Amino acid sequence: MKTRSGPGSGRRPSSWRGWLAAVELGDTEAAVHGHAVVTRRDGWRRLPAEHRGAYLVDVARAYLQIGDLRAAARALVDADAIAPAEIRCRPLARTVIADLAHRHPAPAGVARLATLVGLTR
Repeated sequence: MKTRSGPGSGRRPSSWRGWLAAVELGDTEAAVHGHAVVTRRDGWRRLPAEHRGAYLVDVARAYLQIGDLRAAARALVDADAIAPAEIRCRPLARTVIADLAHRHPAPAGVARLATLVGLTR
């Protein structure tokens, strides 16, 4: 896994796989810092849309874990624009949307997503 020095754990993922490992291991600080690096790389746009959408759902989960509700909502809205099926069919997406929808006030775009996935009317 490629890494870079950074605050907290002292390491930041600089690849998509490294970022995913940070999320899965619960190192949300590294995941959030690595997100900007991953999406600025040339290979980001070459990934299939469903991979980018799934990645953004995981990004939303990481942002939710650190309490950045606006960034979590933005990642979900972006995922829906890139790969709607990832938002509408993936159980993790529904879970993150439900968590965000129950916050008061719910971040922008979350109410629409909650309605799309059948969580609200």
